Amino acid sequence: MIWGGRGLREHFVKALPPGRLYGESWEVSAYPGMESTVAAGPLYGRSLRSLVESQGRELLGEVVFDRYGGEFPLLVKLLDAQQDLSIQVHPDDAYARMKRPGEFGKMEAWYVLRSENGRIACGLKPGVGRSAFVDAIDNNRVLDAVEFHDARPGDVVFIPPGTVHALCAGVMVYEVQQSSDITFRIYDYNRPGVDGKPRELHIDDALAVIDFGAPRRKPVASSTLSSTSPGRTVLVESEHFRLERFNPSGNRVDHPPRNSVSAVTFIQGSAGIRGGDDAFHARIGGTFLVRAGRDFAVIRRDDSAAEYLVASVP
Repeated sequence: MIWGGRGLREHFVKALPPGRLYGESWEVSAYPGMESTVAAGPLYGRSLRSLVESQGRELLGEVVFDRYGGEFPLLVKLLDAQQDLSIQVHPDDAYARMKRPGEFGKMEAWYVLRSENGRIACGLKPGVGRSAFVDAIDNNRVLDAVEFHDARPGDVVFIPPGTVHALCAGVMVYEVQQSSDITFRIYDYNRPGVDGKPRELHIDDALAVIDFGAPRRKPVASSTLSSTSPGRTVLVESEHFRLERFNPSGNRVDHPPRNSVSAVTFIQGSAGIRGGDDAFHARIGGTFLVRAGRDFAVIRRDDSAAEYLVASVP
């Protein structure tokens, strides 16, 4: 990515090839052409898409399988922004399927992992309606119409479809979203892409999907959210995903079976993770997929307390 860096290697132990800038690590993906591959365990080497095809109901859960037509519904990423991303917006399911049959829309949420005096764009300024935003686009004043907020570690940002937004320089986030790769760029700082040519903008599509009447949104400090149990905080509860943070103080956390597949991503420290007959060492930057109906435990291994996020389908 032209806006990426090398932080995914430095902070999250990703084995990046040398000499190139990387903006995203797709941790859990069954998106066509970008499928995750099982890295350890008895299913080593299998693609997530092949597992969905062969074990769909058992893996996803009956309700999730039926609701999403047998498709894996989530995409989990780690993002490293060393330059500002484009000002952009994503469509809902209906518009996405009109443009690309079979594609999901893109609801997403961010959890800020690191910030070097960074900021995010989220929503339009008060009073900016369609005509005012069109005028801002026509007169190269898009940045004046968008609301920017300081980004601090631990902040949570919920971004429904139709929300104008951008991740900005110096910020690293965990992202959970619908399994989609549809982005409509509105403004990209007139910079060239990796091919040396200006990146494509999608003004007509963007104007068609922006929710100009949406409520104002801003980052929420996770420390202000109430914990449902010691060490557990629900960060986002939405139509398509639930995101929880676990920061346990004890030596073991037992997670009961869920009706949905879950993705467990470690964002601090290290621990053991055990489910059924499988046991692994988990470290920062590692992600584990837990099938529906499977209980698992996270076990403290040393003095380094682990912190992890769990994404699932409500």
